Amino acid sequence: MKQGIVQLVEERAGHYCETCGEPALESMALHHRKLKSRGGKDSVSNLIRVHHDCHNLGNHSIHGNPSLATERGWMVSSWDEPENAKMLRPDGCWVLLGNDGSVEIV
Repeated sequence: MKQGIVQLVEERAGHYCETCGEPALESMALHHRKLKSRGGKDSVSNLIRVHHDCHNLGNHSIHGNPSLATERGWMVSSWDEPENAKMLRPDGCWVLLGNDGSVEIV
């Protein structure tokens, strides 16, 4: 994964998890909203920075509850493009994530 992409995702997320809104820990995961198995690419709009617990563990994690993750835009269907798929932020705003690191409230 290119460092420039990772840097833009980290700058967009600040020091917070993009799903729960809690402060970032030292060890964070980059989650592909459109899974690689569904054709997802390493792009800024397709990646979100999340705690490992929010990513893989528990009933409310992205991979533990894929229907909730899809409903909230943390996971994107194979026919959707991440830059066109809205995502729910922890503050309750629906946003579109740009490949330039921008966030547009919708």
